[in-house]
Amino acid sequence: MPVPNSHRFSLRTAIATRYPSHLVRLSLGLLSVIVACFDQPTAQAKETLDFNRDIRPILSNNCFACHGMDAKHRKADLRLDTLEGATADHEGARAVVPGKLSSSELWSRITSTDVDALMPPPDSHKKLSDKEKQILKRWIEQGAPYQKHWAFEPPEVRPVPEVNGAASHVRNPIDAFIVERLQRDGLSMSPEADKETLIRRVSFALTGLPPKIAEVDAFLADEAPQSYERMVDRYLSTDFYGEEMARHWLDVARYADTHGLHLDNERQTWAYRDWVVDAYNRNQPFDQFTIEQIAGDLIPNSTPDQVVATGFNRCNITTGEGGAIDAEYRFRYAVDRTSTTVQAWMGLTAGCAQCHDHKFDPISQKEFYSLYAFFNSAADPAMDGNALLTQPVMKVESAQVKRQRGALDEKIAEKQQQLDEEAATVQYTDP
Repeated sequence: MPVPNSHRFSLRTAIATRYPSHLVRLSLGLLSVIVACFDQPTAQAKETLDFNRDIRPILSNNCFACHGMDAKHRKADLRLDTLEGATADHEGARAVVPGKLSSSELWSRITSTDVDALMPPPDSHKKLSDKEKQILKRWIEQGAPYQKHWAFEPPEVRPVPEVNGAASHVRNPIDAFIVERLQRDGLSMSPEADKETLIRRVSFALTGLPPKIAEVDAFLADEAPQSYERMVDRYLSTDFYGEEMARHWLDVARYADTHGLHLDNERQTWAYRDWVVDAYNRNQPFDQFTIEQIAGDLIPNSTPDQVVATGFNRCNITTGEGGAIDAEYRFRYAVDRTSTTVQAWMGLTAGCAQCHDHKFDPISQKEFYSLYAFFNSAADPAMDGNALLTQPVMKVESAQVKRQRGALDEKIAEKQQQLDEEAATVQYTDP
């Protein structure tokens, strides 16, 4: 997604000569996650456990289906997805008593040898490993700290770690995080890549294309300081950069040039695709990137480009199949738009809540349909008519067409002026 220039600097430094090649191919949006992961020790290596990293996956996979948010399927009225639920009193017993393992019914149940008391129950076909049990044990002993779902936890700025004996490898803060983690795991930096390999990595990462021979020759010939940064800047300034970055976002937006069902005919939505490419190339701020795609047409005095940006909401699969029920497909379209919006911008799998309170993520069915109501007011019809353009549509012109139209308008004005000048010299005589 479009990001500030400071994040572009992180990309320059991350696609560095010393990193494994698989890191190079990751998109800009994932870079901060990679860095954060390098600063996240394993449960065994870190003294204090992290709920979202170490505990939530265990409980989500084994417990939340019966002891999560979905009240209709909750067993024994016990919730384990919240601190309040896990520590609530149930006839004198509490699933979790922070800091007190022997008093925590959760520990008693997951280690029980009685099949009638064991959790998860055998008929659930779920089973905790010894490693998972030990992690839960340590978590309770450490006070059973909870966190909100990771999507609702604000990012934290972590101090740059100090690393010993690796000064030559640390050229920026990202290096320090990576070196510190490698040292903790008894690993070392990979050998520095040669310049031919480096420019190939950068070119593929930023443009999706191999470098041209002339580009390689220019980089090899540039021995001055900051030659790497200049090479990265050249790729960032090309139109290919926006095309490569947009490719990843358009997957999230479920973009396609066809309807997706029935005859799967072509539909003309290239204007939205081009808008996304342009948003990357002009480094549009992320807040505007978000607002314009979700509700660009609702911005006061919205521009044609802002309306085009709302093509995000019309990238869903549509149909024109005979016999299909209008009401059903209007519902399907609104559900798709709701689920995609939540998944793209909130990092949550909201689709489950269309049928029931979510069993894993903190979304109720009521919350899902509150957002659904917004998308259910969309103006497009249930049946797309298998048409290239399904109403409502707007006429747009590509930048190339606009330039051509402008050049033609200038030529027309020039010829019209010549005609007017010549007409002014003609002496008219009535026959």
